[in-house]
Amino acid sequence: MEPVHGPATEHGLEQHATLTTVARQLLDVLAATQADVDADVEARVADNPALVRGTPRRCRWCASPLRRGRCPTCSGSGADLRSRDPAAPADERDRVRLDARALVPPGAEGDVDAAVALLDDRGLLPPDAPDPPAPRLAAALAAVRTVAPPGTAERGLHASLVAQAGWHVRHGAPDLVLVLVRDHLARIGTPDLARHVGASPAALEAAMHVVRRLTPAPLPRGASDGPATPPDVVVREVDGRLVVDALGPDDLGIGLDDELTALPLEDAAAAWRDAHVAAARQLVYLLGRRADTLRRVTAVAVDVQEGFVRHGPSAHRPLTRAQVAARLGLHASTVSRVVAGAVVALPGPRVLPLADLFGTSHAARDAVAALFASDDPPATDAEAAERLAARGIRVARRTVAKYRAAASTAP
Repeated sequence: MEPVHGPATEHGLEQHATLTTVARQLLDVLAATQADVDADVEARVADNPALVRGTPRRCRWCASPLRRGRCPTCSGSGADLRSRDPAAPADERDRVRLDARALVPPGAEGDVDAAVALLDDRGLLPPDAPDPPAPRLAAALAAVRTVAPPGTAERGLHASLVAQAGWHVRHGAPDLVLVLVRDHLARIGTPDLARHVGASPAALEAAMHVVRRLTPAPLPRGASDGPATPPDVVVREVDGRLVVDALGPDDLGIGLDDELTALPLEDAAAAWRDAHVAAARQLVYLLGRRADTLRRVTAVAVDVQEGFVRHGPSAHRPLTRAQVAARLGLHASTVSRVVAGAVVALPGPRVLPLADLFGTSHAARDAVAALFASDDPPATDAEAAERLAARGIRVARRTVAKYRAAASTAP
């Protein structure tokens, strides 16, 4: 999204009163989740006779071109992102188990299996789980939390929601999100909430936009049918290259009713028709800009994180939203809006928050956390740095100290 000229540019598109109606709507659609966009499109198609939904050109789930309305990659339905490889994980919980086994020392894989088996139907630790857990089980649970969706393997619903809120804050959400969930969960939805937290209505609504995305079941049992809504953006491997697709209105079959648009009408009927046509064109424009901005932001992130996309957390590189914004000539707040809440489908297949492509190096941070949570933790940060270097992960002693402190205070 290009900067808006005038006072809004100077202050980063935050002074909504200085923006046009279309600019405000564009900010909203950039921050919307795919589920929100789908619901809005359905409502507008139902209400606007000038807006039609035709045959989609690409699969909503994997972005592959459709053939006679069906997706050859997704076996027709387009609703299953799992590999057809018999050796692939059976479901999301099994994928977490296999990924976590790769983070623990040789011989401790059975501890990970036991930790995953301990989780309840929502992916949480049950009330009768050992507290505190034995050291080997604690290390296995730390590995599970590293690779699982935020909030997994926490003790109880509130702890899970706090962990999810903390993850969002570390990935760019307002600090108020964590304050609300940790300290004011019982007051959410009450009219005096803003007064209790000392926040403006605008700041409270921005935080609540993230709070509404938290889930009571971060890793439900039997979640084998893929996500309930399609991803916002898809990364495919085509002839050895990573290709980024975000579906625009043409891909989704959303467009104007050409027959109604061209129909000769009397003045009153023409005015009625023209108002609906203008609204339809505006929606098509917004959907196109959203797809284009998602595609551009993700393409830069994938260019930096190609190793992470192909090989997983061990190849993650540090990347900030400001760096992506600078490369694209966008404002950093625009990139933050695009990234917040968006979901990306990667080859493999994997479905991750788009925010996972950003942040400090996951490989080093996760390795430090797992090392200090193991049965044989290092005595000093310097020793930790040496042991990590022997595994090919080079981290300065001061960086080890920073990651260790962050892991010990994380919610």
